[in-house]
Amino acid sequence: MFLDKALDEIGRKNKIVIGLDLTNDYVQISYCRLDQSMPDTVSLVMGEEQYNIPAVLCRKHQQEGQEEFWVIGKDALQTAKDGKGDLVEDLLLLVRNNTSAQVGDKEYTPMELMEIFFKKLLGFTAAYTGGMELAAIAMTLKSIEPDTCNLLREAGSSAAGSQCEIFFMSHQDCFFQYILHQPEEMWTQNVLLYDYQKDGIHSYELQMNRNSRPVVCLIEEENFPQMKMTDVSQMSDAQKQAFFTQLDNAFLEIVRNHCEGKFVSSAFLLGDHFTRDWCKDSLRYLCKGRRVFQGNNLFSKGACYGAREKVLPSTLSTTYVYLSDECLHANIGMNCNRGKEETYQPLLNAGTNWYDARRSIDLILAKDNTLELTITPVDGGQAKIARITLEGLHVRGNKTNRIGLSICMKNAETAEIEIADKGFGEFYPSSGRTWKESFVL
Repeated sequence: MFLDKALDEIGRKNKIVIGLDLTNDYVQISYCRLDQSMPDTVSLVMGEEQYNIPAVLCRKHQQEGQEEFWVIGKDALQTAKDGKGDLVEDLLLLVRNNTSAQVGDKEYTPMELMEIFFKKLLGFTAAYTGGMELAAIAMTLKSIEPDTCNLLREAGSSAAGSQCEIFFMSHQDCFFQYILHQPEEMWTQNVLLYDYQKDGIHSYELQMNRNSRPVVCLIEEENFPQMKMTDVSQMSDAQKQAFFTQLDNAFLEIVRNHCEGKFVSSAFLLGDHFTRDWCKDSLRYLCKGRRVFQGNNLFSKGACYGAREKVLPSTLSTTYVYLSDECLHANIGMNCNRGKEETYQPLLNAGTNWYDARRSIDLILAKDNTLELTITPVDGGQAKIARITLEGLHVRGNKTNRIGLSICMKNAETAEIEIADKGFGEFYPSSGRTWKESFVL
């Protein structure tokens, strides 16, 4: 037992997880060992906070017979600028539209391009991690689309290897995971996040119902396109001052609406547009009785925390659950007999993103051809039973009927189940029959 524990500790120290914040313009990479308390973020310049790696590829020009050579990020931009290669931009847009790209005399599918991009990213990250075994990658995108995730999952698995699990997380989920892994005094009350992008400010407000078990967490999201930043390079000093004052007043109104009449423990400002050039009064108000932090790598760090929770769950995973529109709002499981005792077998857990929710197990039928799945909402609703009858399957009653059960989610509210007769060795070969059912949670 002590040897197993020692080997497990060694394994944790030699494995890492990665969080990727993917956008059409840039990618951020955060990483940590399984036994590491906080993730680190890859910087383009050691010792500086240059986290945004341009999401571009460039294939260097080659002579006939030479192997292809690709570069990414700033190297790709410089190579193309020097006229020494063919640049590929808008990688995520190519994936979303499932559109191939012509690179020189060859056409590449988005799957091929993303596989190349991921391999280069992981090679770049290996310089920071020392080439430790990669246990999981969590990718976060502003918009989660099943077809996009499927292509990125396939490309990521091909680049990282089959031993690496691939997960997807929304920005809200990353925010939740990041906050949950900070000192508790920072989230005793509500937490605010303001993400300043090219199209304006996106706000997130994390709230927790501490009277529920587990603690149910919700995030309210708002968009403020009126905060879209304008190019001030051609303005006079007086025009700049007037524009910044207007911007400060507009943000102050947003912050007041989020804080007045509420208890807010902390606030986070993301994005390079938050500067002391303009957010003076708004920042002064926000800092009264609240802790305020500024940076731009929260989502990649949150994805890294999320990946670690998937691989090595902590008590936080069972104590707190974030329920978004894309999450399961109920636990799905079934009662099974293990020896003489009846135990609960969990299948899918509340708080899991529906596009990541999948499980496969083998079962032995003991009495009849009916399965009962228990659906237990975590938001106070009544538990219910979903019954599945395997029509035409003869149950012998001597525990020689083995079936395989696979469950996944069609969307956040609909579960799909496929059950296959797997036989029982040479004595009772499989009939080859399968049964498919779906039910609403």
